[in-house]
Amino acid sequence: MEQQPLPQLPPASVSFDDGILRAIDVGDVYFSAEDGLAESRYVFVDGSGALNALADASHLTIAETGFGTGLNLLALCEAIAASNSGCQIDYISFEGAPLDAKDARYAHDAFPELASLSDDLIANWPRRWHGVHRFSMLGGQVRVQLHYGQAQDTLPRLSFAADFWFLDGFAPAKNPELWSQPVCHEIARLSKKGTRLASFTVARQARTHLSEAGFHLEKAPGFGRKRDMLKGVYDKGFIRTQTRPAEQVAIIGGGIAGAAMAHALTQLNIPHFILEQAEKIATAASGNPAGLLVPFLSVGDMPAARLSISALADARKFAELHQLIISSGVVSLDFSERKASRQSKLAAQGFPEDLATFLAPKDVADKIGIDIGMGGLYHSAGGVVSPPDYCAALMADSPVYTNAAVAGVSGGEGDWQIRCHNDQHFNASHIIYCGGAATPQLIGSGFLPKKRFQITSGQLSYMPQNTALSSLKMAINYSGYLLPCGAGMQIAGAGFDPDERREVTKEGHHQNLALMPEALKSLAASPDSYSGRRALRLAVADRLPVAGEITDTRYMLTALGARGLTLAGLLAHSLACRIGGRPDFLEQPLVAALLPERLKDL
Repeated sequence: MEQQPLPQLPPASVSFDDGILRAIDVGDVYFSAEDGLAESRYVFVDGSGALNALADASHLTIAETGFGTGLNLLALCEAIAASNSGCQIDYISFEGAPLDAKDARYAHDAFPELASLSDDLIANWPRRWHGVHRFSMLGGQVRVQLHYGQAQDTLPRLSFAADFWFLDGFAPAKNPELWSQPVCHEIARLSKKGTRLASFTVARQARTHLSEAGFHLEKAPGFGRKRDMLKGVYDKGFIRTQTRPAEQVAIIGGGIAGAAMAHALTQLNIPHFILEQAEKIATAASGNPAGLLVPFLSVGDMPAARLSISALADARKFAELHQLIISSGVVSLDFSERKASRQSKLAAQGFPEDLATFLAPKDVADKIGIDIGMGGLYHSAGGVVSPPDYCAALMADSPVYTNAAVAGVSGGEGDWQIRCHNDQHFNASHIIYCGGAATPQLIGSGFLPKKRFQITSGQLSYMPQNTALSSLKMAINYSGYLLPCGAGMQIAGAGFDPDERREVTKEGHHQNLALMPEALKSLAASPDSYSGRRALRLAVADRLPVAGEITDTRYMLTALGARGLTLAGLLAHSLACRIGGRPDFLEQPLVAALLPERLKDL
């Protein structure tokens, strides 16, 4: 059976009527014409009980159907700031037809008292890419996970337990799918005993399906001219158990995986430290002078592609925030008949323009500065970064111990002792193995046999910057990749050799040349003039990363492959959520596909 393509978002279809934002295709308004902000405060922030809970709770999970303009989020942030609450919030929202930032901004202009909060939200407004997007408000006190896509498709893939639900979105008569029986049962599944909900609607469809799902409902006075609103409490849920507290987390490995893990734990205020065996961070594969941020897109709906799209949005945002982009944009060339056919199918799927746009040969030549007679896919959100600089930015606020090669780990769950070869000793409640090619040796064969891992070496070729290739203006990839000149050289890479050799060889340079399309190869200088760098990589048979639990308090984040710079941040934050007992934003089928446990069956 032919695999379904990756889902895409519908185009934005809105208008402003007398300053009120309206969805043209649905025929409904985004918020009350009387006073949308006052209604958000009355129905959701206060009416759900969330406002009272802010006074005493240390953490709340608030979920919402129908993100729209983000007005409910802004009203919640306003209430938190006004009450001086220290409560940490995970805000989980779903939106099937995302607005453009400019339309949301225009809608916010009706509420000048929210100007500062609106500025923060618009600055974080996600790209219109299907999948999950992360950002924070109020200096990190409110962590938002915004899922773009149909709620009826996304909800069954997630796992969390909400304290409150804001059931917003368009009216049941206008958008019946959002109030359907399956969606209401998913809302119940993602609740716990005592979860409360609020909604502006008391339509029979909504009440019937929510009641059948286990919510005890009551009508309450509505806002403005609306006679009623809906309140509810979930009666059938469980009291969710707490995870083991992460008192001190040891991250073993100071490359991109370890750096991303450190940043994620910092964001959740989880104590941690990094142990790096070398004299400085990012010395192995993460020590390459330049690397790509680029998506993996698939013709069918594959977990790796879903992961890659959300991860690129995440990584690009971080790189821009820290001014790490060396060269913006990547062109994936139609370098073979097979790849040209594949990319033609991708171009026909309707990806957003800033994710993937088909370019004819002339357009590719204009974009990259060299006419090679090939078309390709242009990824404007892709780019080139320095892996060492990227790692340094990620772990800027984390304790790092270098020359700390781990000799052994002893102890038990929640009480680990780590001994290093330099006779240093460390204690940790949790351990995360992020050692790349060193990981199999670090974890031993008790849980996963070493044969489940594949260690390869990859060589970069440092080419002179005075050839016809030197006019390249943008990174290109094919079977390998070629980067624009920088730091006195031009980089081509990167072959995969099924061995663990570390020396740079002329054979490796010839392999990198052989990966190039003929039109590029003919412009290159002789390999006799090249220098280079070789590093080891870790992979597993299914070529997916490894991210997840080994035991209750031991984890792995490794085998990130050729797209480690793109993937590391999102995967690390997902893992940090699980360690810290916070809602994981990754879809559970994807989480399961990445778990170390799967390697036993490969």
